[in-house]
Amino acid sequence: MCKTAFSILIERAAKFVDEQDRFLEVVFEGAGKKEDHDLKRYLRELKQSGSPFDQTTSHSYQPLTAHDFRRIVLGDAHQKTKLVPMLQIADLMLYPIAKGGYDHTYPPYQKLQQGGKLIDSCFVEEDRPLRGIKYSCFEITPEKPKGPDFSEPL
Repeated sequence: MCKTAFSILIERAAKFVDEQDRFLEVVFEGAGKKEDHDLKRYLRELKQSGSPFDQTTSHSYQPLTAHDFRRIVLGDAHQKTKLVPMLQIADLMLYPIAKGGYDHTYPPYQKLQQGGKLIDSCFVEEDRPLRGIKYSCFEITPEKPKGPDFSEPL
């Protein structure tokens, strides 16, 4: 997971639990020595420096400060193995959520949405862009067919 995605995920999760007077514990499935080290480092950096994004351009997202992260996020990130059942459930939900970002008709995504299982269901529509699931900043467009375009005259 890249630093950008990690930072956005942890910040949104931290804001959500803080509103409920709760705390956040970060647990992840080990993927490799370098990757595991990076995730632990990303969390330490959030707690030391706050959000890594430019404060001027990200002001509308109301970024958390280092103090906020230290107050809300408990300890360090904890690495677990594939043997932890909750991590397997998280994996099963992640793909439909990711695919739902570009294919709202994907049946597993629709089931999660209809069942109120997505974080987006916790917010009114106008709050979702700032508080709900964050998809890529880039537009996702259907892949253009390869080969010549015969729709235009020569």
